[in-house]
Amino acid sequence: MSLFKSRTNRQMINWRKGAVAGFYTYLIVLFLNYTHNLIFTGDFFSSAIIFWSGLIVAFGYELVLNVNDKRRIRKNLE
Repeated sequence: MSLFKSRTNRQMINWRKGAVAGFYTYLIVLFLNYTHNLIFTGDFFSSAIIFWSGLIVAFGYELVLNVNDKRRIRKNLE
C-alpha cells in the first residue's frame, strides 16, 4: 500500500467542489468576523475557529461527495 494513491477523475472533481466550499466558508466567516470587529471592536471568532472551519468544510464536503458516489456506484451494480 502506497502513501499516495492515484485518484479517480470523480474524486478530483469532488475535491475541487470541497475546496470551493471551504474557500467560501472562509470568506463568510472572515466577513462576519470583520463586520463584528468594526461594529463592536472585538473579534467574533477566534483564529483557530476561522482556520479549522474552512478545512473541516473542505474535507468534510469532499468526503460526503465521495461516499455518495460510492453508494451510487454500488446501487447501479446491483
